[in-house]
Amino acid sequence: MKKNAKQYREITEKFKALAHPARLKIMANLMKRECCVGDMQKCISLSQPNVSQHLGVLKEAGIIVGRREKNKICYKISDNRIKNILKTFDIGE
Repeated sequence: MKKNAKQYREITEKFKALAHPARLKIMANLMKRECCVGDMQKCISLSQPNVSQHLGVLKEAGIIVGRREKNKICYKISDNRIKNILKTFDIGE
């Protein structure tokens, strides 16, 4: 299938979103299970606002989705292609 310029830009945005160590740590956690901000904060030793900012980048790129659970938002990976890429690099395993 031939891709158009818009599709290449969307793919580029996904790779840009992954191009940060903190976001890769977040993705490693999400590869194992759905996770809320507070839990991720403890796992990767970053402040809550910093974790939320990185989650925003990943969500904007269409890599993750969140769902509200009472007063928390829990996130999971929504793009299986990204999961496959991360598996290739043994991230989250």
